[in-house]
Amino acid sequence: MAGSTGYIGVATTALPRKRQIAGKSITRPSMQYIRLAHNAFGRGAHLYLFDPQKVDWSTGQVRAWVPVNPADPRGNWVLRIQRLPDVIYENVYVHLAVKGYSDRLRREARKRRIPLYNPVLPGKWRMIEVLRSNDLLEFTPETERLRSVSQGMQRVAQWGVVYIKPIGGYGGMDVARVERLGPNQYRVSVDRTKRQTAQMRMTISEPQLRHWMERRLQRPHIVQRGLNLMSVNGRKVDFRVVLHRDGFGDWQLVGIIPKVAQRDGVVTNIIAGGERMDVDKLNVMAAREGKRIPVEELESRAKQIASVLSRRHPTVGLVGFDMAVEENGKVSMIEMNPKPARSLLSVPMLEQLAGYTVGFALFLARRNRKSGSVTGAPGHREETARMFVGGRAGR
Repeated sequence: MAGSTGYIGVATTALPRKRQIAGKSITRPSMQYIRLAHNAFGRGAHLYLFDPQKVDWSTGQVRAWVPVNPADPRGNWVLRIQRLPDVIYENVYVHLAVKGYSDRLRREARKRRIPLYNPVLPGKWRMIEVLRSNDLLEFTPETERLRSVSQGMQRVAQWGVVYIKPIGGYGGMDVARVERLGPNQYRVSVDRTKRQTAQMRMTISEPQLRHWMERRLQRPHIVQRGLNLMSVNGRKVDFRVVLHRDGFGDWQLVGIIPKVAQRDGVVTNIIAGGERMDVDKLNVMAAREGKRIPVEELESRAKQIASVLSRRHPTVGLVGFDMAVEENGKVSMIEMNPKPARSLLSVPMLEQLAGYTVGFALFLARRNRKSGSVTGAPGHREETARMFVGGRAGR
């Protein structure tokens, strides 16, 4: 395309597949990738999808999926050989990313100085350290790395309710709530584990709890003070606040999505039994109980944390914070989601997200060009060096 503003490569394993649309067999990806391609075309950019393990790094060639007609990405997509992109949006499923599926992609992109949007971000414990080093610890409940059984028992005695979470966990997996019921009596609750999807609730003695905690020490965990979360209609609520950077690198709000736990639920994750709700609908329900959703403060605190994060990780563009509102009105961050599920977002949010994604990708490519970096493989470097990359446009 003459006058192209650049190549955006989306690294993913959710590649196009055959679908029956209006009685016709069409090969195309999910709707969000179609939105990305449509947005990129409107800005004069090329966008393609590729499996991060289907790149010939020695020649700089990528087996990539592209729309046959870039002006109509709802139609067929085909496999074609493309050059290395000017910017990579790494969008591999979390469970594959944590197993190292994208490791080589990240190494090679770093070697070639190709900006990689959606980099590896701090885990639960490192995020606490980031907040501490920026004097933002008040933004999160008291949290410690679990180092011993005696420490865990002390925190249960001190706080009454604690949450014990695996540092590398996701989707509410193996998150446990521990409550002190009385002398020598404790309740341990889990909504989702690798061994079972059903709820686990057990009342145990102190020796049994010590033994249970001992098993938790076999892999890294944090212990976090349990919050007195706002409840609406008898169900606890937290809020996913999704932010994205725009085409100028500024953080913008994509949406605030309440997540309502099942009754006596440990976590609000949808996969673990929680329920998504519209914030306006929840506000009406909360008002009947004399409560208010502090929407402005949720956004403000999330943006403050995101700004700290992007100073340390300049190519981060998308984050989702699970934020708490306690019954006394205090707003806290429970944890950060570096790859927030799109399934929580409404269609208008998804459309806005696509615009921000393309805009921020082009922002990174433009900034990379201005810094003097040259991307691409031999044979493509002169073309890349000449290319002017522009654009405009949020776990």
